[in-house]
Amino acid sequence: MEQVRKKQTGEPGNSGEFGRSRGEADVQLSASALEPVGVRIGELSEALGIPIKTLRRLADQKGIPSNRSPGGHRVFDLNEVRAALGGTIPEATIVPTGKPDWEGSFALEGLDESVVWAEVSSAVGLDAGSEGNIIARYGFTEMLNNAVDHSLGTKATVEVWSSDQELAFRIADNGEGVFAHLRIGLGLDRDIEAAGELTKGKRTTWRERHSGEGIFFTSKAGGAFRISSNGFRMTVDNTRADFALGSSAVVSGSIVEMNVPLPPPRTLRSIFDSFTDEDQRFSKSRPAVKLFGSGVTFVSRSEARRVMDGMTGFAEIDIDFAGVEDVGQGFIDEVLRVWPSMNAGIRVHPINMSEPVEFMVRRSLASQ
Repeated sequence: MEQVRKKQTGEPGNSGEFGRSRGEADVQLSASALEPVGVRIGELSEALGIPIKTLRRLADQKGIPSNRSPGGHRVFDLNEVRAALGGTIPEATIVPTGKPDWEGSFALEGLDESVVWAEVSSAVGLDAGSEGNIIARYGFTEMLNNAVDHSLGTKATVEVWSSDQELAFRIADNGEGVFAHLRIGLGLDRDIEAAGELTKGKRTTWRERHSGEGIFFTSKAGGAFRISSNGFRMTVDNTRADFALGSSAVVSGSIVEMNVPLPPPRTLRSIFDSFTDEDQRFSKSRPAVKLFGSGVTFVSRSEARRVMDGMTGFAEIDIDFAGVEDVGQGFIDEVLRVWPSMNAGIRVHPINMSEPVEFMVRRSLASQ
């Protein structure tokens, strides 16, 4: 087991042996987002759609200009910030951009993720009993174990950042990619469909060894979570209750990133409790139809069956229509009438519907 404590060359996140890259696609900054100058960081975040944490890091690193008010608060000129960003909004960072506090490189065969975490915890001086450490340990060991058991790779690199404000880690493997692996194992047509399956929980290609809940719970546990693989990235931002799927320059292997704010707003137990019943069974899931792209039209019953595939183990299911502009009667009927009638006791709830979608849902329910 080889451990590397200090970087010799390069910048964290640059593309290398495992395909790491920060070359994500930029989003054009709309001129209509501008507000009067001299705004506070919260107002800047709202105007630009960039998380406060990302803006704070940019300001600390002199990536965007800022001043101090007489009271000592940081204020920004939106025009100056826009000019500094070059008209684009950067992809929100999950882990710090500076040198990690600990780094290791490991062969995956026979690797024990708990041994690696013990070394990390000792090296950076983590408080084993703190809730932040408990959450970070859970996410870290789950994701490193996924690389060991599922990636079909041979090596992984691990980076860990520790500060008074957060714990963060990045795990990169040289396997076939998590989305491709899940697509093949579940018989899906496209890698992008695998992201939709991951939001359901209980989706695994190796049921004898895994419950399929690890990625789902890990994505809910921290402040933010991201998987980049096979040309796509899936981001879960729990601080903003937001989810996003976009393109990624990572085409080989997988990169998992997670941060845990200190102190965390929730305990790991409370996160489990929100998705499990009295018998500690995983009983609720929130598959997000918007995973498949904003503005997509869902029409057919076969599409509905694919969305509901593997959901019979849950008691409550939220179907999230955020970003979906139009749906067909067949799709709605299959999801809200046919499927529940064939799976007694499971309740299906449509949420975040646009006006056209809500119209179709009400029309379908009224005809039942």
